[in-house]
Amino acid sequence: MSTTKRLKEEIKQEAKNYLQQSEIAPLPVSGYEEYLKSGNRLKFEQAYFNRRRQLTVVALAVYLGEQSEELQCFLEQIIWEVCNEYTWALPAHLSVESDLFSENSPFCIDLFAAETGQTLAEIMTLVGSSLSPLLKQRIQGEIERRILQPFEKYTWDWEMKENNWSAVIAGCIGMTALSLLPPESTRLQKIVKRLETAMTSYLSGFGEDGACVEGVGYWGYGFGYFIYYAEQLARVLGDEHYLRIPKVKAIAAFPYRVLIDNQKYVPFSDYSQPELPSGLISFCGDYFDVPTPPVYEANKLDFDHCYRFAPLLRNLLWTKAAVSTENFAFSHYFEDAQWAIVKSEQPPFFFAAKGGSNEESHNHLDIGHFILGNQKTLFLTDIGAGEYTRDYFVEAERYHYFPTSAASHHLPIINGQTQQPGAVAAQHVNFAHLPASFELTMELQETYSENKELTLFKRLFKVNERQKSVELKDRFNFQTSTNEVVENFVTIIPPIVSGSKILLQSENQRCVIDVGTTAVSVVERSYQDHHGSTKTAYQIQALYKVALEAEIIITIQLEE
Repeated sequence: MSTTKRLKEEIKQEAKNYLQQSEIAPLPVSGYEEYLKSGNRLKFEQAYFNRRRQLTVVALAVYLGEQSEELQCFLEQIIWEVCNEYTWALPAHLSVESDLFSENSPFCIDLFAAETGQTLAEIMTLVGSSLSPLLKQRIQGEIERRILQPFEKYTWDWEMKENNWSAVIAGCIGMTALSLLPPESTRLQKIVKRLETAMTSYLSGFGEDGACVEGVGYWGYGFGYFIYYAEQLARVLGDEHYLRIPKVKAIAAFPYRVLIDNQKYVPFSDYSQPELPSGLISFCGDYFDVPTPPVYEANKLDFDHCYRFAPLLRNLLWTKAAVSTENFAFSHYFEDAQWAIVKSEQPPFFFAAKGGSNEESHNHLDIGHFILGNQKTLFLTDIGAGEYTRDYFVEAERYHYFPTSAASHHLPIINGQTQQPGAVAAQHVNFAHLPASFELTMELQETYSENKELTLFKRLFKVNERQKSVELKDRFNFQTSTNEVVENFVTIIPPIVSGSKILLQSENQRCVIDVGTTAVSVVERSYQDHHGSTKTAYQIQALYKVALEAEIIITIQLEE
């Protein structure tokens, strides 16, 4: 069976469903107003992405040969309504002045405005010959007004961002220009040259190890658009320089290194269980000859709740079935990001820990944090991204949310203080492969900037994947003679406490944590996940009264 047959059938069927309903997805003003009043993003964004789904599905159906007059007219009406939108940007990315959106909102180039421009430009390339002259004029006019001219006129802060913003927006603008402007035009050359700033900024956010500290979902997003643009630049202008940068090959291999089991990945930072684009994975495996997560067929239509046109089209064009021949059991250390991965299939075991800093993009207070389990269950986990609201991205408010706070990570509370945000980082981080185990050590006292009495906090992980065990050793030095340390662990499995031991039970295995003290409590926490759903996690907290120097040893064992 073709790797894209299912996706093609889904697209064609959904296009027929839309045509039967014959209604353009509305984009009500109440969504804008709700954001201004409460900061809620979900109401507007659900409506926005419903319309983008229609646009993508119907345009791809026409591209795939479903060219009835009714479907053609419906596509043109959808495009017309998109061109009528107040702004292509999301409310969360607009400037607000006196409780109203600023006057330049229609010309704001955020992630989604750039994606919309790229979508319409690529639709012009694919099916432009079947569109009416009026509609083609409208598309080109709106892209000029909302994307190309504002980009050329102003300097944008995203051009210097070392995260997904620079790659996505610059990649979309580049693909838009490559789709609409003649290859020999001076204007195109100037745009391509200008985009080098943003692309260089994006790559600067990576070390030579290729780790994406924003999380693997943002790898699929930011690196995806980097590759889509780089490939189109090479194809249209013969310019392959982005694809030939050595660091880019290292970045391409990142998902394989953090793969837990098929579609599950290390959930650090603002992680929400991603399904990475099959076309992107296939391209990376083919072009860079790096190991990749397995690909069996193209993603389903609904794999991306934003229904972005570029990855869906390339899923159709690029997806090839492939299963990496490399061993899925390994240890790997990302030296720049300070992430250690230890993975075993027989016996099943998975461990990952991180150092890093608290100034990372999509940062959580998680230096010294870790996860532990097997390929089916993470007993000690990371709950990933919280719901994206207005305040979630306000520095003064961000760490009041449970998912981003130190409280949702396996980090101690020292004399009532948790790990602090800001320009703090792990010190003296070292990953060593010993004859029968792996060790990761780091010093974390700098990350507890409120604890002036703390002179040393050294954390050591001793990992034995054959015995499926981890020994966690925390060493503290204080300037005060009486101190209190609460070792904090987080799980989504209801814990059972028995003396100094805590049991976490799954269907096929269990995890036993021995904290060495009976002063153990469990705190149930409710929080909103990335999709706005209420979830429950459990904080396991072990209390220790310590003096000037202390060493706390905790053992964690997986058992059948």
